[in-house]
Amino acid sequence: MTIETITEHGDPNPDPEHDDPILPAQSDAESTTPADAALQAHATATITRLLQEHPRVAKEIKDTLRTRVHLRELAERTNRAEKTEADTEQHESNLAVKLDPGDHRVLGFGLGLAIVVALVILDAVPLNWAAQAFGLNSAGTWLVTFILVVASIGAMLGFEITRGYPRRRGVLAAVVTVGYLALLGLRAEFLITVSSDSLPVAVLQSALLTAISAGLVLCGSAVLARTRYFSHSRARAAARRAAQAAEDARAAQRQAAEKLQRHIGSLHHMLLPWALCSAAPEGGDHAKWDAALDQAIRVLFSTTT
Repeated sequence: MTIETITEHGDPNPDPEHDDPILPAQSDAESTTPADAALQAHATATITRLLQEHPRVAKEIKDTLRTRVHLRELAERTNRAEKTEADTEQHESNLAVKLDPGDHRVLGFGLGLAIVVALVILDAVPLNWAAQAFGLNSAGTWLVTFILVVASIGAMLGFEITRGYPRRRGVLAAVVTVGYLALLGLRAEFLITVSSDSLPVAVLQSALLTAISAGLVLCGSAVLARTRYFSHSRARAAARRAAQAAEDARAAQRQAAEKLQRHIGSLHHMLLPWALCSAAPEGGDHAKWDAALDQAIRVLFSTTT
């Protein structure tokens, strides 16, 4: 295992953000004297020789290289995840401005749909009782019930569609009111004829059933008014998933970076004592030699190369 192996695993596409910190280092290198450059080159050669003379460092170097490659892959994955996160957030924001500028729709599409379906199922009970007033057989009664349920769903959707059109909404409310009054009259007549109830009792029972059905329709309309559109709800879900994926990618990258730093620190502690035992070049200052050795180790195993 040689230093060239480590160098060739360096980042082939360095981040432009790292260019600025590198430039001052290059300026410092250019300002060094030829003697300092030679001392540094000799220190690098010494570290290379020590790596070759101590095979037990090879495993640590392999682990370092593997971790560095893994870190680079995680960095690329994080960049992609953050780009996806930004794109999905922008798309969701655009839909929110277009479809819900007042931020009144607080229910997800799935939740709102589930609530409306539950209200429709509950509404089917009083509507079935109202359908019995037509005096049909069982199949005919359920057919009328189905028609009334569809009409209730149409009323819910109609109130939602005409929310921004007061005149159309008023016409729809009048039509729905007439329909419920007709059901109230039919149900009251059915109770008087079949059950022999008095007029006040029959009207009271019919009014109660009609009020329940109308209340469920109004509740369904209110839920629809607070339910996000399908496209907006899907965009919000995609944005949440992208944000979670980006956070997971950043966490994985931090863990890999910490692991790489531990490997590099281990290599540094293994090599520096061996290097310090080597004699300084003839006529060289021992303090400068120690600093050059330390710098050579840091350069060879730096995560920024």
